[in-house]
Amino acid sequence: MADDNNPIIDLSGKNNTKDNNILSLEDELLGSKPSSANNSIGTTGTTKPQITKNKFNIPQAVKDKYPELIPLILQTESMNDEEREYWFQILPIMTTDQVNKFRKILVTEKQQLSKLDQDYEKELSKINEKHLQEWQSFESKEARDKIAKEEEVAEKEESSEEEDLLKKLQNL
Repeated sequence: MADDNNPIIDLSGKNNTKDNNILSLEDELLGSKPSSANNSIGTTGTTKPQITKNKFNIPQAVKDKYPELIPLILQTESMNDEEREYWFQILPIMTTDQVNKFRKILVTEKQQLSKLDQDYEKELSKINEKHLQEWQSFESKEARDKIAKEEEVAEKEESSEEEDLLKKLQNL
């Protein structure tokens, strides 16, 4: 029996929908856990397409010889599911040079997308910082305005009290 911390890894490539604690090799390589909601693999915070577990017929030769390529193929944004399936099927008959070039393409794409994501996050942080400063400035201005109004009201009350005291003194 597996628990959430130590799931059983299914290397057979067969779908196993009975036990949510059994992960496919792709899931293990991607570092995902079963989700009771939709049993799909995806990224959080973005609108990247989600890859369904065990969706592809990955030959055992690919699992044995190129396990590092499986997550790269599953995660690439430049392929649709048909293309992913094609690459899984064609990998066993590709030459070493072709596989190396394919790997380089996938890794380069992943690195470039990661760099774009980092640049986007930096720009978003700058924008958020700017808005935070504007918001803090706005709150400070509101607080100053509120204090000024309270002081104005207090001065009017004090002035009114002074006038009342002067009138009382004059009436004595």
